[in-house]
Amino acid sequence: MHHSVKYSSYKELLLNSTWMNHALLKQIIGRIAGQKKMEIKVAGYSAQQREIYQLSVGSGPISVMLWSQMHGDEPTGTRAFFDLFNFLQADDEHDELRQLILSKCTLHFVPMLNPDGAETRQRRNAQGIDINRDFLQQQSPEAQLLTRLHQEIQPDFGFNMHDQEALWSVTGTKKPASISLLAPPADDQASVSPNRLKAMQLVAGIHEILSSGIPGYVGKWSETFEPRAFGDNFQRLGTATILIEAGGYPGAADRQYVRELNFKILLYALEQIATAGYQHQNVVAYHQIPQNTKELFHLLIKNLLLPTQAGIIKADIGLNHSHNFDALPLQQQALYAIQDIGDLSTYNAYQIIDAQGYQLEHALNLCDLANFTITDGLNNTYRFQNGRIILTPKFE
Repeated sequence: MHHSVKYSSYKELLLNSTWMNHALLKQIIGRIAGQKKMEIKVAGYSAQQREIYQLSVGSGPISVMLWSQMHGDEPTGTRAFFDLFNFLQADDEHDELRQLILSKCTLHFVPMLNPDGAETRQRRNAQGIDINRDFLQQQSPEAQLLTRLHQEIQPDFGFNMHDQEALWSVTGTKKPASISLLAPPADDQASVSPNRLKAMQLVAGIHEILSSGIPGYVGKWSETFEPRAFGDNFQRLGTATILIEAGGYPGAADRQYVRELNFKILLYALEQIATAGYQHQNVVAYHQIPQNTKELFHLLIKNLLLPTQAGIIKADIGLNHSHNFDALPLQQQALYAIQDIGDLSTYNAYQIIDAQGYQLEHALNLCDLANFTITDGLNNTYRFQNGRIILTPKFE
C-alpha cells in the first residue's frame, strides 16, 4: 500500500490533539485556500449555522465523493482527509501518482458534515438527529446538504468515513477491529448491482493490502440493509459506495495510528479507481472478510477466586471504560465499570491481569464503577476505587 509514500511527510500536525472543532477546521481550510490546486466553497450550513465545506480537486472524468464526521464524535476520517490534502498539494517524488489520480478523477470532499456535533463531542446534530438515519425524512439541514451534493456531483464512487467503538473485534482473532469495511447493500437481499460489485472489489483489495500489515485487525461491518442510511441509499442510486470504520488498536487510544491507516487506504483506493486495478479482485475475497463482533473488554481480570453462598468459585471480571474514552484528553484516566463476571475465556482485552491465586475482598455489582480489592494474601493487592486503579502489586 504505497510503502514508498512516507505518511509522516504529509501528516497534518495541527490535528495531533485528541479532538478537533470547527474553528480548527476553518483555520486549516483557510491555509489550504491559498494553494491553487484545491477549489473550496461553503456548501451549506449546519443547524447552528456553522459552515460545511466542499473541497474539490482533480480534472478527471471519474467523480469521487468523500464525506466524514456525519457523527460529530467520529473525527478520524476528517483528520485523514487533511493528511491526504497535504499529499495532493505537494510537489515531490510522488508526482506521477498524484498526477495519475488527479488526471483520472475529480475528488469532492465534505469534511466534518456535522460541525455542531463535533463542537459538543456527540454523535447527533444540534437538533438531536442522527444524520445517518435521516436520508428518508430529510429533517436535518446536514442531510439535505449531503443529498443535494450527491445529486449535483452524481459520483461514480463514494467513501463514507466513520469511527466505531474500540470494543469491536474481529471474529476468529479476538483482536480489535482497527478498520472495518463494507460495500453497503442497497436492499434486503444484498443484491450485487454493477456499482456494488465495484465497491466489493475495492473493499477486497483494501482488505488484502491491510491484512499484510495488520493481519487479524480488519473486519467487515454488518451487511444488514439500513433503509434510512446514506451509504445504503447512495449504493441504491448507482454510486459505488464504501464504508470505512476506524476502530481501536492496542496502545493507540488516540487513534493516530488508525488515522494513518485511513490515509493509506484512501490513497490506495484512489489509485485503484484511477487505474481500474480493482477490477482484477475476486468478489469471493470480499465475502471471506471476517465479520465484526464484540469479544473485547478494555480490561480483563482472569482466574480470580470469588466467595459465593455455595463456596468459592473461579471467575473472570470484564471491565470497560464507563464513558467515550476516545473523546477525552488522554491525561484523564479512564473510569472502569464492571461489564461482566463469569467464564470470560472466549474474550480478549486491551489489558489483561492474570489474578491466579488472588481472592476478592468485597461483593461485585454488575454495571457499577469498580470498587473492590483483590489480594493474594502475600501483600500483593490490586485496589479499585470509584472506577480507578489506585493500587497495584509491587512485584519483586
